[in-house]
Amino acid sequence: MHVRELVRQHYGRNDLVDGVLEALRGAGTDVDHLAAPDLYPADQLHAGGAPATAHLVERLGLARGTRLLDVGCGLGGPARLAAGAGADVTGVDLTAELVEAATALSSRVGLGDRTRFATTPAERLPHADGVFGAAMMVHVGMNLPDKGAVFAEVHRVLEPGAPFGLYEQVRTGTGRLTYPLPWAEDPRSSFVEDVGDYTAALLDAGFTVEAVEDRTAQAWGPPPPGGVTPAAVFGPAFGERIANNVAATRAGLLGAVVLLARA
Repeated sequence: MHVRELVRQHYGRNDLVDGVLEALRGAGTDVDHLAAPDLYPADQLHAGGAPATAHLVERLGLARGTRLLDVGCGLGGPARLAAGAGADVTGVDLTAELVEAATALSSRVGLGDRTRFATTPAERLPHADGVFGAAMMVHVGMNLPDKGAVFAEVHRVLEPGAPFGLYEQVRTGTGRLTYPLPWAEDPRSSFVEDVGDYTAALLDAGFTVEAVEDRTAQAWGPPPPGGVTPAAVFGPAFGERIANNVAATRAGLLGAVVLLARA
């Protein structure tokens, strides 16, 4: 089976919006009067949740109205947070069910005019050259066998000098990973690489790499008070995936980093 199909199967569910809303109702949230923060951390499908997204958005230094590309947008949580900071966001994702859910959730919280989402592989973006003023990618590289091809496409659609911020889990040790993990059921769709591999691929795509930040210490901690977690959306199996992820991090096999690059 092709990697793309494995990824689609891993993330795709037709009841994603219903799952989010039901979990929120169970937590006592009025789902008829939602604001974007009410969806945190359920729509932040990465280690560190909304605070990690906020840090990345801050590091991008977005001006109000900046056209931002979100590569691998998932449920649209990072896109909505960036829109709240003033950006005009276009999110792309390989999984149609995630794109549909992201669109519906943005509409629910009144950000339908500031966020838009499309189903497309990141290696073939349907955008003209130089149309975005910034780009971000949050916990997506672990599913990308050819990161260089994606980075080259991102570089193509960015204005010269535009920032590209990545928040990724990377290899920090050579031991064997235990699956399932949040991004993959088994090694067939898992492509975790080290910081050096990311940096080399960014440079080959035409970027300069301005900073690499180790965010491992900030990635894992107690769940935030209130709200619901992605486990409430994706079911009990998500708990096992997170447990394996945390164990690998504690064993020194995985870490979390922010990379800041410029086109």
